[in-house]
Amino acid sequence: MRLILLALSATALAACAANPATPSKPKGVAQFAEDARLGEETNKVCFTSTIDGFHDATDDTVVLSKGNKDYLVEVFGNCFNLDQAQQIAVDSTSSCLSKGDHLITSDSIAGFGNTSGFGVQRCTVKSIYAWDSKAKAPEPKESE
Repeated sequence: MRLILLALSATALAACAANPATPSKPKGVAQFAEDARLGEETNKVCFTSTIDGFHDATDDTVVLSKGNKDYLVEVFGNCFNLDQAQQIAVDSTSSCLSKGDHLITSDSIAGFGNTSGFGVQRCTVKSIYAWDSKAKAPEPKESE
């Protein structure tokens, strides 16, 4: 019995050694390093009351639309439901969104009070970049 367990353990270790660790996917703005849509960093987006939409959310970035301009907003860490948000509100100390302000996200379409899953999250803004939605997005890389 002891020999069988040792043989199984050796086989399991060999299998682990044969599978190299997969490289971790870049986070935040770094995931858009080669993306033509990513523009210059900006300090703020003013007149936050005119932000009229959002799209392309990940767990730590989202594109906010303001008229015909778009901005990629990166938040600190993971904002657990940012990639599934149905609503986003801006919480800023002025009429401008800037570093240190917050995005309030909800995974419910019924409002910020009626939530499911992770519910309402408060995400701190790390950086803001101009975003050109009309530029060509990079082709997805083939998995190896």
